[in-house]
Formats: sequence, C-alpha cells, structure tokens
Amino acid sequence: MKYHFTGFATSALFHTALVVVVLPLLLWQDLLEKPAVPQPVTLSLTQFQPAPEPPVESPPPPAPEPVPVKPQPPKPVAKPLPKPPEKPKPPKKVVEKPTPKPPPKPETKPEVTPPPAPQVAVVTPEPVVTPPPRPVMPAQAPVAAVAKPTPVPVPVNNGAAEAAYRAKLQRLIAARKQYPRMAEQAEIEGVVTVAFTLSADGTVMGARVSQSSGNEWLDKAALQAVNAVSGALPFPPDIHKARWDFSLKVTFTLE
Repeated sequence: MKYHFTGFATSALFHTALVVVVLPLLLWQDLLEKPAVPQPVTLSLTQFQPAPEPPVESPPPPAPEPVPVKPQPPKPVAKPLPKPPEKPKPPKKVVEKPTPKPPPKPETKPEVTPPPAPQVAVVTPEPVVTPPPRPVMPAQAPVAAVAKPTPVPVPVNNGAAEAAYRAKLQRLIAARKQYPRMAEQAEIEGVVTVAFTLSADGTVMGARVSQSSGNEWLDKAALQAVNAVSGALPFPPDIHKARWDFSLKVTFTLE
C-alpha cells in the first residue's frame, strides 16, 4: 500500500509539471495566429512648407603671403686704431753745481800779554785755638718708688658656706635642665657628669662632659643646663676664692 501511494504521488507531480510547461506554449501559438487589428491613419491638410535652405558660408579670405625678411648684414666691428709709437724722451742734462767757496778765515790779531801785576805779600793770620766744650752730665732721673706687693688673702675654708653654695648651684642647674624630646620619646634615661670652673662672679668656664651617659642627646642637654647658669650665681662673701672647680652630676629620669 505504501508503494502504491508513492507511485501515485510521483505520477501526479509529473503530469502537473507537464501541464505547466505545455500550457504557455499553446497560448503563445494562438496569439500568433490571430490577425493584427488595423489602426486608424490620421491625415493632416496643413500646407507643406519646405525647410529653409541653410545659409551659404562665404569662404574665408586667403591668408596673406609671408613677406620674406631680408637678413640685415652684420654691423662692422670698429677695430681699435694702433697707438703711435712713443717718442724717446731726450736725456736730461746734468747741470754741475758750482762748488761753494770756503768762507774767509777771520784775521787773527796778535795777542797782547798784559804786564805782570806787582806781587803783594800775603800775611796769613795765626789760627785761634778754641778749648773743647765740657761734657754735660745728664740729670739724674728720680728714683721710682718700688711698689710693694699686695698681700694675697689667704682662703679661709668655710665648709658650711661652700656646701650651701654647692647645693644651691645643683638646684639651679636642675631647674635649667630640659629633657631632650627625642630621648623622652625613646624613653632613654641616664646620668651625665659635667666638669667646669666658676669664677667669682659666677661665670661658667670650660664646661665639658667628664663621664658620658651613653647617649649624645642627654650629654648635650647636660652641657646646655650648666652653661645656662653662667653669671646667675656669684660667690657669696663667705667664700674667698677667685675660681672654683666643680664636677656635678645631671640626672635625666622619666616620671
């Protein structure tokens, strides 16, 4: 049954294609056999006018013949005239100058010697002998008075006054002490021993670090504190010293 349906479908498709191909050919043949329809012819009664003749162009005038130009003869080049030969100049006559005559010599008159003068006796005076001047004795300079040496006051050891001054100086240095910021941030502590000399008016001389704390910031701060009290604390009358050497400790501790 399946094969019969396939054959039927194939046959139907074949016949349909045949009709599609043959039908246009038949229609085209019928059209060719039909006679053509006559079309009406229109007649016009207008008069025929011939077209105007085109204007006859006059031929162009003949071109004038070129006039031959005669070549001009070259101009004669004027040749320079030869220079006449120069006449030899006559030699100059040498005129001899007359030699000048020597001037006449003046006449020499005979010298007349005067008669000798009479001799006069010259008397020379005897030399006057002057005595030599006496030597002037220098005036004696006044004898300067010999200055007697002033007695040097013998220092009196006043232990109580010196101890009080030392303690006061230690408190003054501690008050002028400034903790370095870098050491404070790093939490560095230490003790610096500073050696220096004080004069009678309290001037600090030759301050130096005799024993370091091991930190440069603390050592510099200790020297600055000692130099800051210079001139602030003169010696009291109880201390009879011109100079006084100190060696004090400056302590840096964080609270």
